[in-house]
Amino acid sequence: MTRVRLSISIALFALFVSLASILPAAAPAQIYLPGAEPAIPPKDTTLTIRVSRLAPGVYAAKLSYVWTGWVELPDGILVIDSGMADSAGVALADTIRARSPNKPFKYLVLTHAHDDHILGAKPFLSAGATLVAHESLVHDIDSTLGIPGNPSKEIGIRDHKRFGTALRPVDVVWLGRRADSRGDLIVHLPKQKVLFAGDLVWNKSIPWLLDPDFDKLGWYASLDSLMSPRYAANVLVPGHGLIAKPGEGIRFTRNYIRDADDKATRLAGWGQTLAEPRRWGYLGPYEGMEFYQEVHFMNMKRLLAEAKGVKTKGRAKVRAMRQ
Repeated sequence: MTRVRLSISIALFALFVSLASILPAAAPAQIYLPGAEPAIPPKDTTLTIRVSRLAPGVYAAKLSYVWTGWVELPDGILVIDSGMADSAGVALADTIRARSPNKPFKYLVLTHAHDDHILGAKPFLSAGATLVAHESLVHDIDSTLGIPGNPSKEIGIRDHKRFGTALRPVDVVWLGRRADSRGDLIVHLPKQKVLFAGDLVWNKSIPWLLDPDFDKLGWYASLDSLMSPRYAANVLVPGHGLIAKPGEGIRFTRNYIRDADDKATRLAGWGQTLAEPRRWGYLGPYEGMEFYQEVHFMNMKRLLAEAKGVKTKGRAKVRAMRQ
């Protein structure tokens, strides 16, 4: 009996060794260690467009990871932001023509000057749309797009301008403070209760805190303004992330800035150096959200520098984001 059991044991062992030699090795379990360099997957170059009808004549369209939109006016279309490249602008223009046919492009409102919101502008401007942007950014946008300035086809917003009619008014507003950047505009439809917030609001997506003109206190003040009755809305379209009720997106943006800044301030007090932000910048509640790996640790490094009293230049171009 003992010999039989021994023979069976030997045979099973031999079978195990044989299988181990032909089967692929199991992938090692991945254990997250704060500071470990993450594996970033290859860039997705596929352009996707998802359109949401928010109210009669009012649409939001997500170009890959950037929210844009448009409003039907009696004399044409008012477009809000244009995407990250000429190809994105062409695709958005075709989408608008399919949904709102037989209307010319009348205005192109660029909520700020980040590349991923303005580099698709040329198809609309070539079609005759008037550029609308904060007055301090019009020249910069022209330079970025490589086009000559044309005062007759450009409107610089100083504080507020209304477009549309009494039935569908469209207010383009600067809230008066530097925030995400130098000249963040919002687009508010008070009758339809829709708010396009540009990059002042990110929802379930990590905000870009790296613009040279980023101002934390100005951003908080702007978010407070968006919560006021003046900009009442039932739906808010953020610059990135998910469409939501205004309070949800505004709270997410405020909470992220506060949480990241609180940690940076605490670490500065402990003498943390700026080196290797992935080792000390981990912020658990936001891990896995859009742009956490691409942007969050750069945000932490800048906030830590500011907490130490070190002035930083920031990054004018959002090249770190997926293209």
